[in-house]
Amino acid sequence: MAQPEPAARGTYAKSADTRRAIVDAAIVAFGESGLEGASTRSIAAAAGVNQPALNYHFGSKDGLYVECARAIVERFAAGTASASAAAVALLASGAPIDPARALGRLHELMDALVETLVLNEEAAVWAGFVAREMNAPGAAFAILYENLWQPGTELAARLIGAARGQKEPGEDARLEALMLISNLIAFTNGRRVSKAIMGWSDIGPEQVVAVRRSIARQIDALVTAKTGE
Repeated sequence: MAQPEPAARGTYAKSADTRRAIVDAAIVAFGESGLEGASTRSIAAAAGVNQPALNYHFGSKDGLYVECARAIVERFAAGTASASAAAVALLASGAPIDPARALGRLHELMDALVETLVLNEEAAVWAGFVAREMNAPGAAFAILYENLWQPGTELAARLIGAARGQKEPGEDARLEALMLISNLIAFTNGRRVSKAIMGWSDIGPEQVVAVRRSIARQIDALVTAKTGE
């Protein structure tokens, strides 16, 4: 296949950069003011583009809103791709699953979530947008639910079940997966409060290690408690 000419590649790159700038600005604006309250003029100004560029790239404000949800899903998936793929491969192997391996994959998955949601400050920017869709579902709810919330929780639940020697996760495993993942909201929506409570001026590698250790203890406790019954 013929490769694009250098000028064409430059145009594509510029177009991608423009789309990214618009989406980044829109995620903040929609998170703060919602779909109705956010101004396309202010989004364009924050992105450093003219207002017609929004319609050119996304068709409408509604189209931009939906694209923001897709971008959040893609960026989240990029941060957890390796751990998620390893977990899926283990669960889909068809062979009896060693509980210790399932537990290891669960630790890896939660470590990846901590890296994505706690260390990555961009997740705190996504939080406003995501919280609005949780509290008042709109056009982006299905995208976030079907591509992020439901499959992520189900994957963690299946690993919890497998770590307990269960073939399929029950309601208890799903509830525990939901609660385990929800812990990390303290570092997205509640980032400022969490930093104040912990006396942290910032959240860097040292703080992430502390969070990972806490999550790891919770994982081991919930799996051990159930298998020890």
